Amino acid sequence: MTFTILQSVYKKDNPEYLSESLQSIAENTLLPSSIVLVKDGILTPELESVISEWQKKLPLKVVGYEKNQGLAHALNYGLQFVETELVARMDSDDICFPERFEKQIAQFEVNPMLEVLGGGIEEFYIEENGTEFRKVRLYPKWTLAKSKTLYRGTPIAHPTLMMKTEILKKIKYSETTKCNEDIDLWFRLLASGIKIKTLQEPVLHFRITNGTFNRRSAKKALNEFSIYSKNLHKLNGISVLQIIPFVRLISRFFPRNLNKKLYLSQKRQKLFKENLMKIISLKNQVFSKDGHIYEALIQFEENGIQMIKAVQLDSKSKVIVEVPLEQIQLYKTIDACELSFNKESKSQ
Repeated sequence: MTFTILQSVYKKDNPEYLSESLQSIAENTLLPSSIVLVKDGILTPELESVISEWQKKLPLKVVGYEKNQGLAHALNYGLQFVETELVARMDSDDICFPERFEKQIAQFEVNPMLEVLGGGIEEFYIEENGTEFRKVRLYPKWTLAKSKTLYRGTPIAHPTLMMKTEILKKIKYSETTKCNEDIDLWFRLLASGIKIKTLQEPVLHFRITNGTFNRRSAKKALNEFSIYSKNLHKLNGISVLQIIPFVRLISRFFPRNLNKKLYLSQKRQKLFKENLMKIISLKNQVFSKDGHIYEALIQFEENGIQMIKAVQLDSKSKVIVEVPLEQIQLYKTIDACELSFNKESKSQ
């Protein structure tokens, strides 16, 4: 399966951060067919220099316009240049883990019904005195329209998004949500019946700067609360859980330094835990799917469906996947040689 990375850059972006972001793409174990980089307005000479240099090393498709229009407009504009089955997102200061795209593509290959996928992030922040903060943040494994975890916050980190291009082109980003285009998008996807999945491991280094806290304005907070309230009521009606978004709104009116302290606090780092039921350990069992060989690790029940968690054996990065049991045929490892032989024969 092929994919395109969709990025936007504007004049206030840091040239060094942009270069680090593109470097992380170049160092991935699986490269994109193209990178659509939208210039959201006229850029600085330093940013233009970075882009020019990376055009020699990566399949960059640079597009754009002269007047800054905001992220939502830039992404919608860039979508017209995406020609692959899948589209991945990341911002101009994000750094991918080396195996991010290989791991995400593997999920789509083993589950054709998968439409939207994210992953965990490692947030990092460096104080002026050099003190470094790093914390892993995971998101719910699955989010549906009725999921209670929606009240706690976003179901997916926008820069980790990979999804089917045709869906994003159809639904697009709202350009009237005032910097909350991602939250609005998740609710519209869920309302249409789409399930959101996230890998239970980090796939991206998420950079936090002082600008991150400066952008957490009261106006943005009120608009975010409005989106949450309206959509949660639309999906679930009246609920006592509605108090959670309200508390989050109130906290946004705290002084910036206090907000920063809360954001970086240990309590905020409480992770969503995977809830597996009726776990069965599997030994010496393998299966083949979509031209790849996997070793089954465990069998478990999820939402009434028997699932297999497995590791891809013909991948250097040992990609972990989950697939419904009904979609595969398990073999004892005594049959593995024959299975491998058949795969090699087909490829010749």
